[in-house]
Amino acid sequence: MIDFSQIKLGAVVLYNDQPCVVTKCDFVKMNRGKPVKQSSLRSLISGNSYNYTFKSGENIEEADLKKEKATFMYASGDSLSFMIASTYETVEIPKEVLAGKDDYLREGLEVLIVFFDENAISVDLPIKIDYEIKKTDPAVKGNSVNNITKDAELETGRVVKVPAFIETGERILVNTVEDSYVERFRA
Repeated sequence: MIDFSQIKLGAVVLYNDQPCVVTKCDFVKMNRGKPVKQSSLRSLISGNSYNYTFKSGENIEEADLKKEKATFMYASGDSLSFMIASTYETVEIPKEVLAGKDDYLREGLEVLIVFFDENAISVDLPIKIDYEIKKTDPAVKGNSVNNITKDAELETGRVVKVPAFIETGERILVNTVEDSYVERFRA
């Protein structure tokens, strides 16, 4: 159980029997009443958002999440196959769990799978991953005044914006949270 003082941004609690992450938490001191925390919660299963006001002295149950290191093996139709590192067990997860980020996956990539009640509810990708540029247009000479970007297709098929000086065959670091180029990859 989490008491009133431990409810903060990023805490994962059970609300309506679903694990929810606290996305906003404002402490409000009432003139004559007890303090409250006006919070926004986002369900980790459905993605729905809820507003809830926690009252002073109120307790809420903490969600029992389990994280397991896993390695991506392959995609088959609408499901993704991962091997749990500790048990070598294979887990099938629907593509929609990754919410459009499934094209960051490549064979052998290590991720964290989040389980709730023995069901996989999310896959945490590494924040920065290196990729080879499979295809991009050649740099345009002479236009170096502004921060010119162009589309580049990664080895997995995902397209990201990169600076104009990046060429086909180079390796770059990509931020998977912001879907953006970070820098050239240095081994």
